[in-house]
This record gives sequence, structure tokens and C-alpha cells, in this order.
Amino acid sequence: MNSPCTINQNPINFGFRAGFALALAVAGLLIGGCATYSPTNNLELFARTAPLPTLVAHGKEMATAEAVAAKGDNDFALHGVGSSMEPVYLSGTAVVVHPCSYNVLRKGMAVVYVNSRGNYVAHMLIEDMPKGWFAIGLNNAEPDDDLVTANNLVGVIKEAYAANDTPFREDIAVRIAMKDAINNHRTHVTMK
Repeated sequence: MNSPCTINQNPINFGFRAGFALALAVAGLLIGGCATYSPTNNLELFARTAPLPTLVAHGKEMATAEAVAAKGDNDFALHGVGSSMEPVYLSGTAVVVHPCSYNVLRKGMAVVYVNSRGNYVAHMLIEDMPKGWFAIGLNNAEPDDDLVTANNLVGVIKEAYAANDTPFREDIAVRIAMKDAINNHRTHVTMK
């Protein structure tokens, strides 16, 4: 008599079924890629781990980043162009980059690296692989072609500056306003 839930325990049959299921799973990974990335998921990870822009007077983004970088140990400023880091870092955002050791990298960090064409790229780390990190632009659905490695890592983004008239999406503007309110609260003390 069989119980209501039975498993065919024939080793040959079970082994064939398990092997077939494994082959299907591997084929799915090869055809579909090993992970799915979406701008929405990228944005949520980025908002939790990387610096949101601080708003400054229009035209003062790079000067502010350079002044902050001058106070740091080997920090330097870069002026961002392109749309891959939208909706957080719009073209024109200036960032402060801090050189760091490869072993301090973590998922969600905003980093700058040099790609195979010799260009600086500012993107977010998403997956640590044996030969380097996958990085992706917030606005991209696919990771970069180049891995971030100890040899091409420039540093992590520790500050970002955008013009106070930057046309941020509403949800990003709210996050930036909350960050600024928290920072202002920390730097102001009420004296009674």
C-alpha cells in the first residue's frame, strides 16, 4: 500500500531525473545569465550603501568636490558625464574618490575603475566573482563587460555633489532631502 505522498526510490530512475533537472538548470543559467539585474533593484541597493549627492549652488559642484578631496588622504575629484548612474548621479555630478585596497570592497559600493578602453568608470559593485567584481550602472540592466580587479580599481566614491537645481526624480529628491536634513541636524546644536 502506498502512502498519499510517495517518491520513486529506484536509484536509476531518481539519478536520471536528478541529472536531467540539473542539466535543465545549467542550461537555464547559460541561456538566461546567472543573475537578473534591474534598475529598481540596483537603485535600492545603491541607496542603502553609497553616498547620495549633497546639493550645492549651481556651478559649484566640482569646486566643492575638489575642496573636500583636498582635505582627504590622496582623495581626488572627478566630474561625471553620462546617464548610466541615473537617477542618482545625473550627468554633471562631481564625486570625491578615495583610493582604497581591493580587499575592502563590498556589494553596493560605488567605485571608480579603469575599463579596458582606458576610461574611468563610476559604477556600483554587485557581485564578487573569483576573478573580480561585477559592476553595473544604476540605469543599466546588464553588468559591465570589464570586471573590477585589484589592477584596475581606482577607489571608492565617498562623496557626491550635484547642483541644487538638478531635476531629480521625486523619489530620489525625497531621499536626498532626508539625507540633507539628517546631516544638518547633526551639525547644528540647539542651545537653551
